[in-house]
Amino acid sequence: MIRSMGTTPIILTRYSQDIGFDSRIQARYIGNLEEGRSNVSVNSALSVGDRADHFRFKVTSDQFVRISTGELIGSQGRGVELAAEGTVRYQLLSASGQIRADSDPGTGAAYQAWQDLNSETNLKLAKGTYTLRVARGREAIASKEYVYSFTFRSNVEAIDNDQTDTASREFLTTERPAPAGATFDQYANVTAVLGLFTDVKAF
Repeated sequence: MIRSMGTTPIILTRYSQDIGFDSRIQARYIGNLEEGRSNVSVNSALSVGDRADHFRFKVTSDQFVRISTGELIGSQGRGVELAAEGTVRYQLLSASGQIRADSDPGTGAAYQAWQDLNSETNLKLAKGTYTLRVARGREAIASKEYVYSFTFRSNVEAIDNDQTDTASREFLTTERPAPAGATFDQYANVTAVLGLFTDVKAF
C-alpha cells in the first residue's frame, strides 16, 4: 500500500449485509489496527428485532487503543435523533471470548476498562484478534432502531484529545441493517447506509 500525499488517509471502503441473529463466531472482519498507521470504523444499525452485531478486527502488535462512538435513534437505516445513554451497549472481547471492556456501568472492572478505552487513558491491547459486540442496552426501547458508528484508533503511546490523526489508511465498513428476523442472504442487494449522522435532532 502506497501512502497518499498529505494527511488524508486512503479509505478502504467495504459494504456488508447485517445478520438478524449473529454471534461472535459469525463476527464480520473489519480491518487491522497498525500502530498509528490505520483506523477501523463501522457504520451500522440495530434494527427492530436485531439484538446484537459482532465485528472482528486484528491488533498487529502490542499498542494503545482508543474508541469513539456515536448512537442515534434511527428510521430506515438513517439517524434522526440522538439516542439516550445506555441504549446501545459495547463489549470488547478477546479471541477466546473473554470480556475485556464493557460500556455497562454495572460490570465493575470491565466498565473501568471501557472508560479507559473511551478516553485519553486508552486501553493497552496485546497483539491478537478481538471482537466488538454491539447490542441493545438496558435503556433500549424494543420498538426502536438504533443507528451507531464507532472508530478504533491505535498508537505506540496513548492517544489524547489534542493528537492529530496520522493514519495513512482507514478501514470503513458500512452495513445494510438487518430486517427483523432476517437471516443472511449472500445474494441480497447490499446498499450503503449513508448520511447516518446528518439532519439529527438534538434535544
